[in-house]
Amino acid sequence: MVGVLTALAVGGALLIGWRLARDVAPARAPERFLVGDETRYWCLDLKSDDAGLNSLFERFDEINDASRRSLVRGTFLEMIPLPRRRARLDEFAPFTLEFSLLAGDPPERLPLPRGWAARGTFSHGVLRLRSAVKVMRWALSRDTAKAGTIDVDGIVVTEVRGENAAFAIAAAGNRVLAASDASRMRALLRPSAEPAPSPLAELYALHDGVKLDGEDAWAFASNTRAGGLSKPVAIGRAAASFDVNERDELAFRVAVADGVAVEEGSGFSGTREECLAVAASFLPGIPADAISIDGEGARRGEGGRLEFRGRISGVSERLVELLAGIKELRTRDPEHPPPAPQ
Repeated sequence: MVGVLTALAVGGALLIGWRLARDVAPARAPERFLVGDETRYWCLDLKSDDAGLNSLFERFDEINDASRRSLVRGTFLEMIPLPRRRARLDEFAPFTLEFSLLAGDPPERLPLPRGWAARGTFSHGVLRLRSAVKVMRWALSRDTAKAGTIDVDGIVVTEVRGENAAFAIAAAGNRVLAASDASRMRALLRPSAEPAPSPLAELYALHDGVKLDGEDAWAFASNTRAGGLSKPVAIGRAAASFDVNERDELAFRVAVADGVAVEEGSGFSGTREECLAVAASFLPGIPADAISIDGEGARRGEGGRLEFRGRISGVSERLVELLAGIKELRTRDPEHPPPAPQ
């Protein structure tokens, strides 16, 4: 009897695990993701053999070791070989994360996003990822008034409609997709075999012209603007390539084409200040004083486009500070905010 019950329990666990981890559409080709009406797009593409990224992870280890030694200095713990975990790029790379935004209509008058989408492509922990998505879908779908599911070419899409959040989520192969609503998700799941719309083809060509060796990320902007409200810079089409190099720098190269005039603004002319505004728009959350532009501004490149280069130094230290700031915000007690500066 014990053997039978054990066999039933093991068999049930294996069946549940298989149903949670299986690929519902194993023969389905990757979706196109980009639709053609996006005004902003970022793609982070990490590779395990990238020299710059591996150097960055080594610096993370050095910073962590220095912090640990400083913490235990002068205590008995200084003599104890405490275990430590090394940061390893190959534990999650190769890995690709994409994010896109749709601005209001017209974008030059209402630069607020009216839609968004994200896709993560994983090479590690894919089975756990599928299981987590299915468990989350089951938990969200328990309240049918706030969530529902639809089928798009064999892919189950769960749409959540709450007071504080609204989004749609789906899993396909080794990819997880999220979008602002189910209609946007339908557009994302179109087959990649379909030809790219003309605006995307032009942006891809612009990116190909500035792609850096060892590129770790790239982005584009379309029919939007950069800079502050006092001096907005209109961007017809722009593409940027980013690479973390072994000098602990985030190097970038940007091309801008077809600037268009907007109310109380002008097209991109390539001045150093405009280059800084465009670069900062591709790097949200990074202070402008951390960005260095090479030379005096943009230069004319192939096809009449304006190109410029730049960099951010001390990437490892800046990332550690950024993560520490995020951790502080997450652990801060909302009922006891920090005192206001005097």
